[in-house]
Amino acid sequence: MAGALLSACLHIPSTPDDSPKISSVGVMVKQFDETRESPLKINSDEDAELIANVTPSKYRNDVKYYWYRGDNLLGEGLTYAIKTDDMASSKKIKKHIPDKLVIEDREKNRLDTTFQIIINVPPQLSTKTKPENGEILYGDSHTPILFSWQSSDRDESEQLFHILEIDGFPYNVGELQQIQQSGFTTGKHTYRILVEDSLGDKDSIPEKEFFVVDTLGVP
Repeated sequence: MAGALLSACLHIPSTPDDSPKISSVGVMVKQFDETRESPLKINSDEDAELIANVTPSKYRNDVKYYWYRGDNLLGEGLTYAIKTDDMASSKKIKKHIPDKLVIEDREKNRLDTTFQIIINVPPQLSTKTKPENGEILYGDSHTPILFSWQSSDRDESEQLFHILEIDGFPYNVGELQQIQQSGFTTGKHTYRILVEDSLGDKDSIPEKEFFVVDTLGVP
């Protein structure tokens, strides 16, 4: 009796890939419909959002995200919302603004990054300026006209830079808060002031107008 030889192949499944797929993780800030990685600066007058940024980006939906302040877990998810009220005081900043992001994949591999969010108070311009809106000034094209304004910033370490825009033409006047300018023809003229701090936050006043009357010239 002939014997039959039976053979079988045992299939052993491969072990799960437990090596980390994501090589790096970072944080971006989104505010005013703009996204930036550096500096991580937020204007305290507007809501903002922190966004996790992983490499390779194709795995961004395959991991979990944890936002911490020190050892305190503040929230989970790809993004973290920051409201203006969260920035109202140093106490609230320490309570609501993260400084660490931890990600975890399905195999429990973890990556983390620490970061610092700069909360910047934007500069402010006073609405009281010279010339006053609608003011009539007397003189000719050789008469200097004084332009003056006041700006301030609660971030005392910030430098402020100003632009004086006269009849639509900008003059970069740096840190000055007053300047004299001549060469004005008879009639209506416009001006406005813009201020910017060293972190790029800005303020401006609405355009104002003034009138030059040449009392020595021919009507």
